[in-house]
Amino acid sequence: MKKWIHYAKLYILYEAENVRSFAQYRADFILMILFTLFSQGCSLALIGIIYSNIPEVGGWTMWEVLLLYGFLLFSEGSVNFFFQGAWKIANMIREADLDRFLVRPVPISLQLLTAKIDFEGLNKMVIASALLFYSFRRCKVLQSPADFALLAVFLIQACVIRLCMVWIASCASFWMENGRNSLNYFVICLGEMAKFPLVIYPPLLKGLFGYLIPYAFVSYYPVGYLAGKSKMTAGATCMPLVCAGMVFLAYIVFKRGVARYESRC
Repeated sequence: MKKWIHYAKLYILYEAENVRSFAQYRADFILMILFTLFSQGCSLALIGIIYSNIPEVGGWTMWEVLLLYGFLLFSEGSVNFFFQGAWKIANMIREADLDRFLVRPVPISLQLLTAKIDFEGLNKMVIASALLFYSFRRCKVLQSPADFALLAVFLIQACVIRLCMVWIASCASFWMENGRNSLNYFVICLGEMAKFPLVIYPPLLKGLFGYLIPYAFVSYYPVGYLAGKSKMTAGATCMPLVCAGMVFLAYIVFKRGVARYESRC
């Protein structure tokens, strides 16, 4: 227990240092806020345009689809803000920047996860929180403290699964020449398709999102369960198992990747 408390303190110290470093560039922070608002505004406008012409998509109303969007945006923002270093593994391998982490008496994974902070992720989390709050009010599905507690549990599990997806995709760089890897960006691009209900896609994509790249467990199943959609109980119940499985897979992939790492200095 003391070890994990020590790691938590180290995480806070690393992130505090990242914040101090980022605070020196205030213009970048303002531009980042404006860019985030513009990009998310465009995405929301697209959903609004679709639903201005079509009342439902696969039996899902606009506010229910906005719940899907909110879950995805919140999980993406949490990874970007709290664990942005997960994106940087490829660059660190290519530039031999990983070497300095190997000689420190601190877990390599902790150092990598806290290698950078991205305040765009915080902006996304704020936008997603507002979107979820307003959409749940319009859908009228959260009626008790137990419902809100379940929402919090689903969000935490969604963030963990999303982090593991990025982490595993980034760790693929250990097996690629010169550490060049665009697999993590491919995973994020697929997330754009998860903004809409899984039922509208053909069986191949359903299997992809349900088992190979489990975006269905990031948004579709938890939102569908909270919204009272049919055939969602099994998926929502399996979320802890999927979460644990992704954490285990992320650990194994990283461990084996580091074992085969060779410095390029």
